[in-house]
This record gives sequence, C-alpha cells and structure tokens, in this order.
Amino acid sequence: MSKFELRRLCRVVGATPLARLGAPMPDEMGNIDVVETTEIGGDRVTVFRQEDANTVTRTATIVLRGATQNHLDDVERAIDDGVNVVKAITKDPRLVPGAGATEIELAERISAFADKTPGLAQYAIKKYAEAFEVIPRTLAESAGLDATEVLSRLYTAHQRNKKPNSEEEEDEDEDSENSAEDSEEESDEDDEEPYWTTGVDLFGNSTTGTVDALEEGILDLMASKS
Repeated sequence: MSKFELRRLCRVVGATPLARLGAPMPDEMGNIDVVETTEIGGDRVTVFRQEDANTVTRTATIVLRGATQNHLDDVERAIDDGVNVVKAITKDPRLVPGAGATEIELAERISAFADKTPGLAQYAIKKYAEAFEVIPRTLAESAGLDATEVLSRLYTAHQRNKKPNSEEEEDEDEDSENSAEDSEEESDEDDEEPYWTTGVDLFGNSTTGTVDALEEGILDLMASKS
C-alpha cells in the first residue's frame, strides 16, 4: 500500500498514522462500520463504508463509467477541476471577473503606472503590463476573433469611465461643495457602468467580441490571479 493510499484510509476510518511500532492508543485507532469486497466494472475492490448517518467521513470515492478511455479521461479532468475549485473557494472565497477582464485591467493600470515612472524602468514595467495581454489574446484567438481588434475594444471599454488627469486637477481647483457633488455623480456612474468587468465574448453573442463578465457570471478565483 502506498503512502497516499494509507493516508486516505486513515482519513476514512478516522485513524492517526503512526511512525512508531508500539500499540496505538484507543483514540488513534479509528473505526468503520462496514468493510466488504465487491465488484465494480469487472474489478474486485475493498469498500470501507460508514453506515451511521451522523458519522461524517473526510473522504469519498467517485466511480466513473464510460464507453471509451478518452471519454473517461475527459470526465475525470472535469471532476478534478470542479473539486479543486470547491477546495480553493473554501479557502479564499474572493472572485474576480473572468474572460480576460481582470488581466486587461491590470495591464491598463500597470501601463498607467509606467507612464509616471521616470528613467529606463518604465520600459520594463510596460513590457510586464503587455504580458497580461496573453490571456485575453489567447481567448480571442480561440473564439475565432480578431485578437488585435478585441484587445483594442477591451482597452477602450476599460478606460471609458476614467477621467484624464487634467480634468481631475481642474476639479481640485473648484470649491469643495461642487467637487463633492461631482465625485458623488461620478461614483454613481461607475456603479451603474462598471468599466473593469468587460471581457472577451467566447460564444459570439455580441458583434463587438466583448461581454460584461460580471453580468454573464464568468468569474475566476482571485487566488489564481495572485
């Protein structure tokens, strides 16, 4: 029995794996209701099962059936992805817009930071920002879209509600009451039209090749972006 199988068996029965050769303590032994040998798909397997409804085991086995090995491999990968998503979201439930929207927003903000950086460092920062374009570009190419045109529209969408620096400086020169009202109106507009959720339309439902990822429910784990 491999170390992985032994660890899984201990999790099923609630036992503690021991490195010593002495007798285990009662709380280290664990327990199981049923141990039986059965046949699944022509293979004889040993099944450990808890029959008590109040007993919660930390391990479950999913049995897959399919006509071909390729189909089984695809189903196995899909289940593995789903289980890993649930596992990751229980650790960090934060989500961000998908479909390349987050990458474009990062690229736009890093490029803006590069424009304010003096010296040769700004070129390295800009290249780092361009690296984020690979995700939306790949998505656009996979959907059969013009990647360059889609990226241009994404950048336009992510910048449409942002004010130039010159206008922000003029607002600072106005009296506090007017600037407060303007900021409230701008915040309301940003809430109504979130510019940073626009991503690539993989299904071809729009003529522009872009879609609001938040409205369509296309979300990614924030942990995967870290």
